[in-house]
Amino acid sequence: MLLEGVILLLLLVLVWLYSSNTRQEGVPPGPRRYPIIGSRFITSLQQIRELRTRYGDIFSCHMGSYRTVYLCNYKLIKEAFAKMEFSDRPRWRSFHFMTNGEEAGVGVSNGQRWINARRFLLSNLRDLGMGKSFLDEAILHEAQVLVDEFKSKAGGHVRLPNYTNITVVNIIWQMVASCRFNLHDDEVIKFMKIFSTIHDNLMLLCLPEIFPWVKYILPDFVYRKLLKLDAFEEVTEASVKVMKRTVDSHRANLDFSNPRDVIDKYLVEMSKKTDIAEYFSEPDLMKIIMDLYGAGFETTSKMLQWILLYMAKYPEVQARAQQQIDDVVSRDTLPTNQHKSRLPYVEAIIHEVLRIVSFAPLGVMHSTNRDVHLGGYLLPKDTLVFGVIAACHEDPQHWADPHEFQPDRFLDAEGRFVFQREGFLPFSVGRRSCLGESLAKMELLLFTSALLQNFNFASPEGGEVDLRPKPVALINNPREQDLLITVRK
Repeated sequence: MLLEGVILLLLLVLVWLYSSNTRQEGVPPGPRRYPIIGSRFITSLQQIRELRTRYGDIFSCHMGSYRTVYLCNYKLIKEAFAKMEFSDRPRWRSFHFMTNGEEAGVGVSNGQRWINARRFLLSNLRDLGMGKSFLDEAILHEAQVLVDEFKSKAGGHVRLPNYTNITVVNIIWQMVASCRFNLHDDEVIKFMKIFSTIHDNLMLLCLPEIFPWVKYILPDFVYRKLLKLDAFEEVTEASVKVMKRTVDSHRANLDFSNPRDVIDKYLVEMSKKTDIAEYFSEPDLMKIIMDLYGAGFETTSKMLQWILLYMAKYPEVQARAQQQIDDVVSRDTLPTNQHKSRLPYVEAIIHEVLRIVSFAPLGVMHSTNRDVHLGGYLLPKDTLVFGVIAACHEDPQHWADPHEFQPDRFLDAEGRFVFQREGFLPFSVGRRSCLGESLAKMELLLFTSALLQNFNFASPEGGEVDLRPKPVALINNPREQDLLITVRK
């Protein structure tokens, strides 16, 4: 009897091994899949390059229990992400830590909930100034604050300050919550640390989604320590308290006839129970606030730091930009959005840094919501899909000498800025493209111009600027380092 049980168990294992390694007909090619662990866990762009060389512009791996497809061609990415079949995010409870696993917000929600939230935000952020010239005043105020802070630190080797994060967040926060933070406010500094902890450890929380067997084979105390659950629950509780306090304050002072900001407008829509408010709720609003906060905190601020590092590394580029700014803007006033058309080289620098850095090199995960064909292959329902932004940004079909830093590639023969959309997608493309693209570009232009107008950035004496990205999962963050910052005469 025992022997029969062992034989049956072996047969079941062999069937499982065979089925797990049998390639489904019509799906993209890729490396061999192994039971339990999948095929390859992609953690670097170099792995993508190697697999692309072997399998082509569309290939698949198994990340644990999930089929994962990588798109490494601009036309494929554009075609895919324009389709509703590719518009989902993975339905992982770990993404919704603030709402106890219940789907909420805009960044990782799906279906009609996502459609309504995105439509609401696009409309109201636009009404409140996103991408419009009258937002200049708020940005210019933050730019002046940033310049004053840099002046207090300049004159030697300076670590790029974290308050660049706060000045960037202040712009979106004024539209979302009608308030701004002081750069040295202990509470906001603490909250930024909380958010960084959440961001840096989010991929750890996703491990049980990718490898569901982990939670069954590990003792509970090991499982919690591995995923840092105690620390994560602590910072989650703290972030929920901050968001709830913000929402409660707005509700207590709400003027239905004169909503001031996104939170007020959301509360008004929720009370009216309009069609767009079908999924609106307080937990959903808190998650939307976190989504917007995160968008400003992690992307634009880090890209501003990248720009300053590239200026220190390439002093001739910095000097040329400063000359253009001096020719256009008086030294006793800061550049505004009205100067944009006369600062083509500054715009070219910003776009070239966006291209060469590829802040989110693999893009953000999509998930197919039904079986769909792309590039001659079948992508089954619930396939994870990455549009590999960095592969497009280094594609010689779109960029000559793609690994060289050349801002002039965004200028025409007369020195005018030329926006090349083909092969350029730092804000993604299609239905899930970045909500705040126009605002981010506006902020980067005005902050960069203000800092270059007032300061020189250089490598530390006896050292070099390190342009290698800091190893963080799926993000190319700049490395913390000192620069020589001096006030321009």
